[in-house]
Amino acid sequence: MVLIYKTIDVGTVSAGATEEGNVSSDDQYTLKYVIAVEKGGTDLYNVTATLRIDDFTFTKDKIPLSILQRPVNQLLELNYDFTKGKTLYYSITNNLTSDVNIFLVLVLELPE
Repeated sequence: MVLIYKTIDVGTVSAGATEEGNVSSDDQYTLKYVIAVEKGGTDLYNVTATLRIDDFTFTKDKIPLSILQRPVNQLLELNYDFTKGKTLYYSITNNLTSDVNIFLVLVLELPE
């Protein structure tokens, strides 16, 4: 198993604001995990997100981003098809009273 890490720099999400963005796949990957990192160490318990690959929304409703703010061995393995040409879209809403600065780290597996 060959794992590739791709970091999406969401940047600063101001208090009460929403940031949206996307990233397209450049190879034949399986999306194994998504890890949320707040650059200053803030707990993301009151920051929500939706995530989807093209038309497949795998968060269904907004989720607290804090559930993705864990070590990899504590995350649910996703195993979603993220092949060349597919696009991952994210929407992150900061419900805190202070700004947060966020990375989303994609753990991608290359086929053997």
